[in-house]
Amino acid sequence: MNVDARNVTLPRSYMTDEEKAGMPSQNAVYVCESVAADKAGDDDASWAWLALCEMPESAKQALLTGCGREFLETKGIHL
Repeated sequence: MNVDARNVTLPRSYMTDEEKAGMPSQNAVYVCESVAADKAGDDDASWAWLALCEMPESAKQALLTGCGREFLETKGIHL
């Protein structure tokens, strides 16, 4: 695991440095890492990457509606 600039331990990475370099923001890296982890079958890393994202209110509400607050909080996503 790596540590980002906020001294947060990052989940397992499924993207290369080259793939990350082409991203427009750190938030985009987190979203794409979440998708890559999901494709690799690593559910824990997928949710952990998503928990690092800064999400718009509409995305938070969609997750809340689809998953429920208790489930999201167990995955580290606090709304």
